[in-house]
Amino acid sequence: MVKMKILLVLTITIVIIFNSASSMACTAFMSSEKGMVLVGNNEDYYNPYTRIWFIPSAKGQYGRVYFGYDDWRPQGGMNDQGLFFDAFATRPLEVMRSKEKPKFKGNFFDKFMSECATVQAVLDLFDRYNLEFMLKFQLLIVDRTGDAAIIEGDQIIRKKKPYQVVTNFYQSKVAYNDIPCEWHSGGCLRYQIAEKMLRKNRNVSVEYFRDILKATHQNTLGVQTLYSNIYDLKNGIIHLYYLHNYDHKVTINLNAELKKGRHYYDLPALFGKKVSYAKEEYVHHTPSFRIVFPKHFKVVNPEADQLLKVRNSFGGLPELSISVIDRPPNMPLSEFGKKIYIPELNKSGTNIKTVTNIKTRLGDGTPASYFYAASPGTPHWPVFHHRGGS
Repeated sequence: MVKMKILLVLTITIVIIFNSASSMACTAFMSSEKGMVLVGNNEDYYNPYTRIWFIPSAKGQYGRVYFGYDDWRPQGGMNDQGLFFDAFATRPLEVMRSKEKPKFKGNFFDKFMSECATVQAVLDLFDRYNLEFMLKFQLLIVDRTGDAAIIEGDQIIRKKKPYQVVTNFYQSKVAYNDIPCEWHSGGCLRYQIAEKMLRKNRNVSVEYFRDILKATHQNTLGVQTLYSNIYDLKNGIIHLYYLHNYDHKVTINLNAELKKGRHYYDLPALFGKKVSYAKEEYVHHTPSFRIVFPKHFKVVNPEADQLLKVRNSFGGLPELSISVIDRPPNMPLSEFGKKIYIPELNKSGTNIKTVTNIKTRLGDGTPASYFYAASPGTPHWPVFHHRGGS
């Protein structure tokens, strides 16, 4: 048998569903005073692989920076026009009013951040499309003039005070007697803390916003504040804090970074930290091959039919990449999911079934196979049932 050493990217979604409100824990607030427009944001989650990436301006597109994880999905960011956004997980709420409108195909976050300079421009763009994709999150949008709005899907909450606060509950759904929020709502306490501090002290400064971030940060068993930002929208400056340590700050100048071209930083590295990707190995004996799956794997000069993408029905966070070594030449990559992946998963009682297994292409045009597996009613399932555990 001729052995082949190839590269295979197997994108597998692993999602753990928490029923507690602690899994929906992010806070943001903005305020404008005397020509200063600041936005503070705490990103609370459990995936430590945080990242920052920069996209320079191009014809018809503004330059922008995004914060997120190693799946390259923007959680928040700012463009070179001083427009900010961030997303906040919420309980499911069906979006009804835009059902008859067309659905946008592509990354809607990147569309409005690359094309819009003001809150009103974003709202006008959203009004053109079906917003059913906002079933489980809401957005805060702020621009350099101090205008701001929360987009809940069907409802738009415009800024009416010199400040605005958002966490993880729908402000439009709060009963009059429970204003500002029901005590049991996701993020109610954090909302109350931030709102009170902004109401009692109109000091719009980096130092005071840092104090608010510190007062609303999370550090629980399941979720903690992974990073915190203070955006200066008029000057294009971002003050960044890591793992709720508000004594150590890194300052980012957006325009200076955009001049470096398209690039990214692993966020922990900016603070002298390193987050290691765990490596595991699955050995299959008949036919003989090995699958090694680090948390992240960079494909170098991939060839046709050497890539396979796999997702399950839960969404896209976080994603896992693997390499396949010594693949049997008589087994196409499109068959790995059906003949190897699902049988191994089913050994652990996960009841995985194939939904689709079709040819596609990655974002860079590389040929790939798209393998879609569903696991009905299972909140968590392993990658492979291999020696040493799942």
